[in-house]
Amino acid sequence: MCKTFAYWKEQYGGIFTGIVCAVFVFWIKPELSNWKDFIQEIPNIGMCIFGFLLTFLGIILQGGSKTIEWMKSRETLFQRFISFNKRVVILSIVLSVYAYFLGYFNFECLSNIFKNYSCALSILIRLLISVFSFLFIWLLIDILKFTKIFYSLIK
Repeated sequence: MCKTFAYWKEQYGGIFTGIVCAVFVFWIKPELSNWKDFIQEIPNIGMCIFGFLLTFLGIILQGGSKTIEWMKSRETLFQRFISFNKRVVILSIVLSVYAYFLGYFNFECLSNIFKNYSCALSILIRLLISVFSFLFIWLLIDILKFTKIFYSLIK
């Protein structure tokens, strides 16, 4: 528990902000039709982020600057950097797959099958959109933090 505020912000800032955003999105009762175009574009963006972050990691691992060598010599710091990169890469894949499912799944078919449960289906769709917003905000904040760290390293 003797961690700094910066540590907690780095580790859980994206998650916390994502949860707050997801609760807000659920509260405003989103309609899937309003979000569908945006959600359908996320897999493309997520895969670009995936490649971008792995390229960053390759640059760091192959870099020979004094700062990068110093960071590699500090095992704990280097492992935190690698695990942070790994987390963001995995998050981009999860968000891409989830967005692909959410954007292209035929919910109208479900509404025809479960006509008596339209209220439950509506809540389910709101919940799915909220989870999407949680993942998207978490990814966005972690990418910004990772980019800041990367540029600090290559200065």
